[in-house]
Amino acid sequence: MNEQNTTGYKRVLAEISKTRDVFTELDDFFRKSDDDISHDPDDLREGIGRLPGLGRLMFLIPCVINRLEEDIPQMQEGEDVALIIEGLQTIQKGIQGVLTYYLQDNVEDTLNLLGNVLSKIGKLSGKKTQSGVRVFRDIARIAPDFQIIFGMLEGFQGNRKIMPKEPEINTAWSPECWLDYYREQARLEEPLIAVVDAEGLSEANLEKGFQRMMEESAQRDKMMEKQFITYTMMRNRDAAFSTEYPEGFLDLSEIPDITDREDDDDCDYEVRAIDLRYGEEEEETSEPWASSLPELCNWNKTTPESSFDDSGLCRQDFEDDPVYCLLNPFMHSLFECLKQQDNHQNKQGKSGESETRSPLEHYVIILALKAQVRISSCGVLAEDLGHDAPRKGVYLFAMECLERIDEAAKRFPRKHLCHLAAEARNIKKQIERILTEDV
Repeated sequence: MNEQNTTGYKRVLAEISKTRDVFTELDDFFRKSDDDISHDPDDLREGIGRLPGLGRLMFLIPCVINRLEEDIPQMQEGEDVALIIEGLQTIQKGIQGVLTYYLQDNVEDTLNLLGNVLSKIGKLSGKKTQSGVRVFRDIARIAPDFQIIFGMLEGFQGNRKIMPKEPEINTAWSPECWLDYYREQARLEEPLIAVVDAEGLSEANLEKGFQRMMEESAQRDKMMEKQFITYTMMRNRDAAFSTEYPEGFLDLSEIPDITDREDDDDCDYEVRAIDLRYGEEEEETSEPWASSLPELCNWNKTTPESSFDDSGLCRQDFEDDPVYCLLNPFMHSLFECLKQQDNHQNKQGKSGESETRSPLEHYVIILALKAQVRISSCGVLAEDLGHDAPRKGVYLFAMECLERIDEAAKRFPRKHLCHLAAEARNIKKQIERILTEDV
């Protein structure tokens, strides 16, 4: 080996050492976390959760490093050492990106790091060495697992943007505080409501909010497509990977597709009925030695047949809520009038003129649904907190939604929506009476 090759050999070995150190840092993090969890009696987890794809990388990255170390002596004179070092640094940055997520819970920085990693891997994956060093092919093989992690975190980031922050559980929260919280939830979840709240109720703002809603819906559809692609990739890679022989995964010429069986309907399955009527089951015959224990005999004598009262575990059915009972017929009436409007347009041959409902119709539907959905979930909060502030807050929110429906129906008269204004005012008055009676 000449002097030039010796220098390149040493540089690659030094970078391999750095890569091992970074990987050891990640491995030690998981070992320590799992150890801390196992020694904490209050932590019910079996260990720290790993992102999809990361479990496989924990096996494959050491294989990539070891194989490169084996291949270095084969490097020919003039071999592109700089590219090999760049490949190792790319792996290091990928590992550091994962650590950034776990140590700092910083999704944005992790995505930036992994995005750069995937971009560099894309450039390196087509490289070939004269001596057949396998590192570039190996890096290309592990890249999809970094892509799986990237896609998962991208989904986390998207969800965090639209999910409202949960309020701190505080018994001092008033109904008005809960009303503010429900308002903020509605603005964060619904662009149509957010635009109207910020810029006022007008035809132009309804159209603007509707367009933003459609854009976000299209983005969610794209995200779902990405998730499906990621799921398919994960399934194929899971099927081809073995923890007993991870190196074999790197040597595969390609990852085969796992196809679903089309003849599943023709397969014979054994179906057995399971009796879930526990109260009518025959008791198992006790062992003679167990019956002879004095402690057990005394327990059986003093313990009533059923000392467990589960009545406290039952939550109130939200469909019994008085305000929900008022809103439910209103929702049916709303959808019925929209259905009749569709039928009317179909009879007049106008069904092809508008493929979607108008921004006004969407606005009214969302307001009605938001009020109903909040009521269906507020009972759990009220029971957990031990007071009715969340429930009263959602009643105030429902009144506000009805007031907005009334305003929209009067400001933009539409024949099929005109009756909603009177119905909304009537229900709002009834909710006011319910709140007055509860005081």
